[in-house]
Amino acid sequence: MSEGYGNILSPGALLKLPLDLGAAEKTALEIGFGNGEYTVKWAAANPGALMIGVEVSLSCVARCARRIGKAGLSNLKIICADARFMMKELFADESLDMVIMNFPCPWPKTRHAKRRVTAREFADSLAAVLKMGGVFELATDEEWYAAEVQKTLSGHEALSVSGCDVNFARAVTTKYERKWLEMGKTITRLTVAKTKKFTVERQTWGFYLEEGAAVHVKTGKFLSDLPDGLAFISGASGARGDARWVFKSHYAAGGAGGNPKKFLVETIASDDEFEQRCYLKVVERDGGAMVKLDGTAKVFLTPAVRFAVEDLARRLVNA
Repeated sequence: MSEGYGNILSPGALLKLPLDLGAAEKTALEIGFGNGEYTVKWAAANPGALMIGVEVSLSCVARCARRIGKAGLSNLKIICADARFMMKELFADESLDMVIMNFPCPWPKTRHAKRRVTAREFADSLAAVLKMGGVFELATDEEWYAAEVQKTLSGHEALSVSGCDVNFARAVTTKYERKWLEMGKTITRLTVAKTKKFTVERQTWGFYLEEGAAVHVKTGKFLSDLPDGLAFISGASGARGDARWVFKSHYAAGGAGGNPKKFLVETIASDDEFEQRCYLKVVERDGGAMVKLDGTAKVFLTPAVRFAVEDLARRLVNA
């Protein structure tokens, strides 16, 4: 039986943004699906719908993929990403009928405020990607959190709270939800509907649509002109807005006469705390070295990734 790994949507040259959701009778997104129990059951119960699951944990994605394989589902696709940043990048305006969050971390500490559902950036993204009349459903065991989300989202110009139910019954549940209900714990379901058109700026679409999933910068600098190779790059970092990047270890491959003909630079790129790791390749070309994403890179072309390529090229020129 299939392991379900074909249901994982991996970033790269073949994945274009925004996602093409086809002509499903209903489209739903679950944010933070954990082990995938709810996600798989929902997709199985709604065979005519398309469910997209987004989860930041790679191990959770792998576990969910195995569940999908055992269930033999074709209407469920999963993505390893931080939906807080990527939701608006993955989906076009008015493309989702439903967005679901089951028992998210409330992030109670002040320094984590931007991670909450109550953050303005999340509310704006939600208002953009939902269809008119589409709903956001949040289930939580934290009463104070439900109240805070209700207050915040009801104040958004394109959203309206349409329901707030306590210890509700629903067709598909999670393991912890069933356990907590048996223990007599209070669980709140908040339902929020989209009532007006709304849009947000996307930071990746133009690059995918206009240039394709490729990033490269020509430097005019020859690798043979670098006396110590790329030793100067290890540990270097940069920042622009909410984008951060750092260059870690680098590896050289030899060329004729002992001169390196290419380098791989381990790079960590973070967009508003959404972290991606990849290798940037520095290769010799006619007219000088070129910096580009390595062909094995499975990353979304976010600002931090693009800025890292540009920054590495700049450092080569100035070396």
